Amino acid sequence: MTNRNILILKFPYSSLFGGGEQHTINLVEGLRKKGFSFFLVSSCPVLLKEFKNRHWPAKKIWAPREPVSKGSLILFPFLAPYFFFRLFGLLINYRISRRISLLYCFSLTEKILITLPARILGIKVVWIEHVTTERWLALNPYKIFYRFSSRFAAIVAISEVIKKQLIREIRINPSKILVIYNGVDFPPVNFLDFKSRVNKKGFIIGVVARLEKEKGIEYLLRAVEIGQEVIPQIKLIVVGDGSQRKNLQWLASSIGISSKVQFVGFQENIKGWIRNFDALVLPSAIRESFGIVLIEAMANLRPVIASRIGGVTEIIEDKKTGLLVEPANAESLAQAIIYLHSHPQEVLEIIKHARAKVESSFTKDKMIDAFEKLFVTLLR
Repeated sequence: MTNRNILILKFPYSSLFGGGEQHTINLVEGLRKKGFSFFLVSSCPVLLKEFKNRHWPAKKIWAPREPVSKGSLILFPFLAPYFFFRLFGLLINYRISRRISLLYCFSLTEKILITLPARILGIKVVWIEHVTTERWLALNPYKIFYRFSSRFAAIVAISEVIKKQLIREIRINPSKILVIYNGVDFPPVNFLDFKSRVNKKGFIIGVVARLEKEKGIEYLLRAVEIGQEVIPQIKLIVVGDGSQRKNLQWLASSIGISSKVQFVGFQENIKGWIRNFDALVLPSAIRESFGIVLIEAMANLRPVIASRIGGVTEIIEDKKTGLLVEPANAESLAQAIIYLHSHPQEVLEIIKHARAKVESSFTKDKMIDAFEKLFVTLLR
């Protein structure tokens, strides 16, 4: 059998549990069953913890902050030489001792520093792109090194919008980029579950996201303020954590909806929370590369509302598999929430189409098979 030992590198600017981390766990779990072995070297405490909880090989090392902000861009040239030699030494060690044959890179740091040295050592390289390019890469002075290093890597984008941005804005060769959508498991179909929720008291909407500016949670809070006039029993559950949590709690209090909003922080069992929602909202204001939580909700027969932004439109067809709203628009969000509450028969048709969409395009098996095919092809 072809050597299937893979080294994952991740040295991010910041570390929170999100779609990228969930994708990695799903990928490793799936491919381990197909004979692949994975090793993680990272400065990301979240991913390191997830690996160690599962007893997967993982090593923590220091790394400079990913050069995607003004401060980290200034410091990177001074710190990068030391980190390069440290990383190159580790790569040689893993190549010899672990017989690594493929490198899987997440962050800009390792992509521009170690891709070419890895290829010189005979290691194939795959980059995963989870985030739309925008300013952090499009205007980054290290973009030239990213473009050069991309010649020596296969690039996986999790949505067509990311692929198009890489081609248009970064001028990456289209032949280097493959789109592989995220995938999820899904429970048996039980549409009676949805029908039974229609007649219950209360209307629970939920959001599962990092509590950062780009996720637009403040607009959802204001939508609840608007929507309570029509749906007095409305409740909002906010699952996730981040730098904006205190600001969002203050906002909920200042607009008088604290009694209707519950901040539950980071939760392991996301599916369990989703099943308690009557609808899931992803109110992204700045960017959304894909939105794996949307397909989790759709698989679990929960109607979804999301901003018409980024890769979301590759998942949701408005009024067919979910509702699309304009980004950063509380009124639009409120009207979508009211629609779901007031039109149960239409919503039943939406969740039927949404479930069919997940089964045809966004299964975990389909994602795992696509990665296996890519890795096996590269390692021949």
